[in-house]
Amino acid sequence: MHETGPVLVDHRERNSVVPGALAAAGLDVELADLPVGDYVLGHHLAVERKGPADLGASIRDGRLFDQAVRLQSAFPQAVLLLEGEPRIAEDAWRGAVCRLVEDGFTVLHSLDADDSAAWVVRLAKRARRTAASVRPEGPRRAPRHPSAQAEAMLTVVPGISPTMARSLLAAYGSLSAVAAAPDLRRHPGIGPVLAARLTEALHAGYVPLADRDPEPERPTRTPRAPRRWMLAPASATGAQGDSFDRKAIALRALRGAASGTQLIDTLTGEVVAQAG
Repeated sequence: MHETGPVLVDHRERNSVVPGALAAAGLDVELADLPVGDYVLGHHLAVERKGPADLGASIRDGRLFDQAVRLQSAFPQAVLLLEGEPRIAEDAWRGAVCRLVEDGFTVLHSLDADDSAAWVVRLAKRARRTAASVRPEGPRRAPRHPSAQAEAMLTVVPGISPTMARSLLAAYGSLSAVAAAPDLRRHPGIGPVLAARLTEALHAGYVPLADRDPEPERPTRTPRAPRRWMLAPASATGAQGDSFDRKAIALRALRGAASGTQLIDTLTGEVVAQAG
């Protein structure tokens, strides 16, 4: 099917150049508080954009892999868009990317924000003119081959992609051998989190449905204050002048303001510019 709905953009991305590029390309853009991902380009495709600083921080605290698992759980096609040169050791970020690729995650690299916008626009346009390559939700026939059944069993574990399931079964030979493996962390692409999930799924005692704890709800994201740029006259200490929701408009207004007037980012308190 062809995508006809709007491109959903997370509120945190509203000040990047990507939403404007999407609108300029003739696409309907809608800001939203997305629980996962930065851009939802259709029912089957979402994009997570990582700038140089954000990528390094999310690798160091392990947040990157948790975000990847949640994105893959919500969308059949998930794309990680790396922007610029990551501010972290090359071995660290390349290793993290290789692990994501092994888990079935698509990774793209852009030169800068404008290049990121070009990637997202192209992906969004293709989602609207190309039939989805994934099977739609609904009843599906169970695989008949025992090996395919074993692959399907492993992919139920969050974070285990079909590619990783095949890799595990090829390395150990059978589902029972995977369960008996002394340390799954030795397998390429399996870290401590995935190893713990596999071990729990394969060895934990069965708990009847009525006795299980309810599934944890996703934490609600605290809405961020809207970002505005304010002119602060130099003549009156603490006085507040006009404010604007777009930086470009505020800068134009600053050019006609009295000397010493400051342009302040109300979200951070930073003085962005000052009239000469």
